[in-house]
Amino acid sequence: MRLAFLFAVILTCLGIPMARAAETPRPIVLVYDTNENPPFTYGVGTDIDSKKPGFVVELIKAAAAHAEIPLIFNRVPWARGLEMLEAGEADGTFMSSYTEERLRYGVYPMKDGKPDAARKLTDLSYWFYTRKGSGVTWDGTTLGNLHTPVAATTGYAVVPILEKMGLAVEPDPIHMRNLHKLEMGDVDAYAELQAHIDGLIRAYPRQFQTIVKLEPALRTTPYYLMVSKTFYAARGPDAERLWDAIGWVNALPEFIDMVHEKYTE
Repeated sequence: MRLAFLFAVILTCLGIPMARAAETPRPIVLVYDTNENPPFTYGVGTDIDSKKPGFVVELIKAAAAHAEIPLIFNRVPWARGLEMLEAGEADGTFMSSYTEERLRYGVYPMKDGKPDAARKLTDLSYWFYTRKGSGVTWDGTTLGNLHTPVAATTGYAVVPILEKMGLAVEPDPIHMRNLHKLEMGDVDAYAELQAHIDGLIRAYPRQFQTIVKLEPALRTTPYYLMVSKTFYAARGPDAERLWDAIGWVNALPEFIDMVHEKYTE
């Protein structure tokens, strides 16, 4: 089945009528990371690939169409996006795991006082990466034989996790720079999302041939679309409708088929 037809089936099953102009609400402005996170988001920098933006972008688009809420997407560095959310300069951001620290920035889909995993975007895992022969060990609880801080991406949820483990952290917003630090021995370990790093190692095998992943995963957790407190106070029902639609589209067989056909490498 062709991708275009599959996506048409999705929209048909969603029953998406075009809202009349007079009824169309103000677009929701969403920002997301400039780092690539395949297959969830594709592209580096501010560009957005209209044909293959990533399955999470397509999920949010389909959900917004079902909820009859127009969207505007912009890409900014992750830490900047959180600042924009806190200041009310953006309505929402996505690929955000739930942490207590992030409640200062915005609002998650909740149920009974906890994040509602039924309305998540997807699950992601953080892993430790090191160099072959470094001697660094990881047993699922303790990271051993370290002689440097652990590299991590600025503003990512893993930073406070590492700090709570008693580890010194060297944050940097650029994934490639963190990998080069690891390869050159400037850091002994790098804690990062598998989706970010495995693709870079495959793309540059000569540069990163000594880098290995330590098992087991550091953490696997749901990721959400988070909205600003300003937006939720003004348009809470719209936020709830969009979150509900995300959960519904995510379970739609036609959407799952499209994701497998288009985004499985």
